[in-house]
Amino acid sequence: MEKILLTQSGYEKMVQELELLSRVERPQIVQELLEAAQEGGVEKNPDFLSVLAQRQRLDRRIKQLQQTLANAEVLVGSNLPPDKVRFNSLVKVLNLSTGREREYKLVSSLESNITLGHLSTSSPLGRALLGRKVGDRVEVHTPSGLKVYRVMEIRLEKK
Repeated sequence: MEKILLTQSGYEKMVQELELLSRVERPQIVQELLEAAQEGGVEKNPDFLSVLAQRQRLDRRIKQLQQTLANAEVLVGSNLPPDKVRFNSLVKVLNLSTGREREYKLVSSLESNITLGHLSTSSPLGRALLGRKVGDRVEVHTPSGLKVYRVMEIRLEKK
């Protein structure tokens, strides 16, 4: 399987989630399953079926996290100089049509969350920003049309 790039903080969050799900939530759900099964008639017992569905979702998430972490590679450095946009960079861009500034952290698609400002390096804007320097003009073709940005600041997150 292909390596999955993660930031250090993204890797740590996944490890913490896996620990919580495996050591706390799964044992609780197993206990709830046992209690619901003792009520009898598991095939038509709505409590049992509901808890069983929860356990199945939880088991899928645990397996997904285990597979991701097994194939994860935490990217610490880069072959790009620090004055260029790269994975794990914090980049402030100015939308030249709206005048709005926005800061993004470039992360993997697994860690992306636009409301937190975590932009995937595989997104159109993320791909366009990689390798750029402060002052560079960046054009991105989107479904809603051409967007033009200027790179205002690049910095690396301090750990």
